[in-house]
Amino acid sequence: MCEQCKELDDKIEHYERVASRISDAQTIAGLKKLVADLQRKRVALHPERAQDGAE
Repeated sequence: MCEQCKELDDKIEHYERVASRISDAQTIAGLKKLVADLQRKRVALHPERAQDGAE
């Protein structure tokens, strides 16, 4: 795993932890959007892996 992927994974994990601890629907929706954006960035770093399902 490259360093950029590690950083993105760490941010995704952090936002998911925060979302699990709060109850405000608007904040959770915002965090889910951030996570989705970070996941798209991660896939964009290694598009060849996304096509064949490799991690």
